[in-house]
Amino acid sequence: MGRQIFVVYETDQWHSITSRNDRGVFTSKRAAVNAIVKHHNIDVDEIVEDDETNPLTQKQKKKEAERVLRAEFDVAYQTQGYSINYEIEVWNINEWFD
Repeated sequence: MGRQIFVVYETDQWHSITSRNDRGVFTSKRAAVNAIVKHHNIDVDEIVEDDETNPLTQKQKKKEAERVLRAEFDVAYQTQGYSINYEIEVWNINEWFD
């Protein structure tokens, strides 16, 4: 039986391999996503656009940014379209020595 680990990388807007920085290794996709949502370096204003008719407080923007990031990871293993992006790479671990 194999296991998986989820490696998180922070990268640029083009997802360049040369600009990938390790940000952590996790035992589940959920843990990886939670860590990204909690510690991301993306400017919140880049994720959530201001609505002039109904302006949001910084706290509301932060919560909305967290919701948007979680939604992006529901579909894909990466964020897309920000100056800083995140990727989750899945590694399969074979358990040869039981």
